[in-house]
Amino acid sequence: MKKFFLLYLLLINTNIVADDQAITQWVYNSLERAQANIDKGNYDAAETIYYDLANDSWGSKSYDHFVILRTFAYFLIEQNKNKEALKYLELAVVKKDMLPYDMFELNFTLGQVYYLNGDRENAKKALLQWISIGEKNNLDIKPEGYAILATIYAQDEEWDPALKYITLAINNSLYFVEDWAQLKFAIHTERKEYLDALEIAQELVRYKPKNKQYLEQMSGIYNIIKFEEESLASLEFKLQQDLLTKPSEYTNLANFYMYKGLPIDSSKVIEKGLTLGILENNIKNNELLGNAYIMAKDFDNAVKSLVKITKITDDPKYDYRIGQIQLQNSKFEQAIEYFDVARKKGWNKNPGSLEMLLGVCYIEIEDFTNARIELNKAIDLGKEKEANPWLAYIDSTESLRSAALK
Repeated sequence: MKKFFLLYLLLINTNIVADDQAITQWVYNSLERAQANIDKGNYDAAETIYYDLANDSWGSKSYDHFVILRTFAYFLIEQNKNKEALKYLELAVVKKDMLPYDMFELNFTLGQVYYLNGDRENAKKALLQWISIGEKNNLDIKPEGYAILATIYAQDEEWDPALKYITLAINNSLYFVEDWAQLKFAIHTERKEYLDALEIAQELVRYKPKNKQYLEQMSGIYNIIKFEEESLASLEFKLQQDLLTKPSEYTNLANFYMYKGLPIDSSKVIEKGLTLGILENNIKNNELLGNAYIMAKDFDNAVKSLVKITKITDDPKYDYRIGQIQLQNSKFEQAIEYFDVARKKGWNKNPGSLEMLLGVCYIEIEDFTNARIELNKAIDLGKEKEANPWLAYIDSTESLRSAALK
């Protein structure tokens, strides 16, 4: 799958005007000089002009500086200097009082450059900001941006938002995009939504009837659905008679029980496979068991399964997941313990989320001092909107208690 899209250039013209914002004539003339050098192929000379302008002191002439930073960044992108361009895009995006359209386009470019540089987390933030500005100001949100965002979420195995954004990309596109259909097929397959995956597979085959990969994909989905209809009863019978001997038979049966919404049956299958030693006591099988228990809302056993994984690997995502389960199960002190472990192991996915959850846990046990500490950390990591209501709640609760004591 193509992982990125063409970045566009801002072409310099005489009408860089927005309401009462316009670049000064001197800046315009300087940019024209740079453009003239570009037209002649004198890229080094153009870069020198842009560099001097971008690094000059602009005082209150914020819009002049914004346009220069943006134009220089786009020039660098065209020269395949994405890391250098990022510096100037980041300087431009924090400029205050810019018009919504300017910030809308800038965040779109910034998100793409972050993604090209392998910084998925910041790419995600920039693109979500781009969408937010676009929705608030009724601007044209490009389906390519939705597709990049879907790709990022899919790479992070966050299937729900991945499906949301690839669907938006496809629904808002004027033409069929093969790569996007492939991504949606993969997401439905990961979510075990085989009928939805089959619909996409059929569409791809209609688009390219002789494509061997697409024919095999469609055949594979048909086999899964056929297996479900014809083989489930056979596997169930073999399980009851202790005739299942292959790990794949246990995991296939467990997965289909999950697909059918029967997590308790799924957990029993995995437990039996582990007890008999047919299934290895490894990360994959314990995670499958833990997911079955979570779906069945058997949180205590879910935690036991995930704890086994923490003894196999130092990956902090499992400690974080245990913390989430304990929070959901109202075991706040245990949740705090595992969130702390995840942080010590280096958990940094979705910055601020861990601190938010710790803050909530501390509020639940009425440790408002530590709650404030964690919520303020969350704010420092960009979660101001989420943290402020909780801080207000703490202030209100403490005020009421103080008044009651008077």
